[in-house]
Amino acid sequence: MDARQKLENKIIGAVVSVVGNPAVPAQPGAVSPIVDAVTSKILPEIINATNNEPWYASRVTLGAILAASAGVLGLFGYAFPAEVQGKVLDLIIALGPVIGGALALYGRWAARKPIGE
Repeated sequence: MDARQKLENKIIGAVVSVVGNPAVPAQPGAVSPIVDAVTSKILPEIINATNNEPWYASRVTLGAILAASAGVLGLFGYAFPAEVQGKVLDLIIALGPVIGGALALYGRWAARKPIGE
């Protein structure tokens, strides 16, 4: 069971418990709409805040992959034919780690939702 399903189960249990309390003016039929409203609003943010999103939805992971890829290209870049080498390859090698690092930092410090949500 993944983190998303565990959290949904906890939310369902809490809502069922509260609606079942005679002091709460809610009907049993209200459980599903309440659970839907709560999970749609908070679940994506909680999953992201706990770093439980899939790896491909993580800006940190994608930034690190981009930075590492640029480093690998730098290591093997000079094995390319001479017409491919030069300023363009040097620019890619120089910008890759910068963009990758910036994306990783943004993903760690500023992003509040996984990519695509």
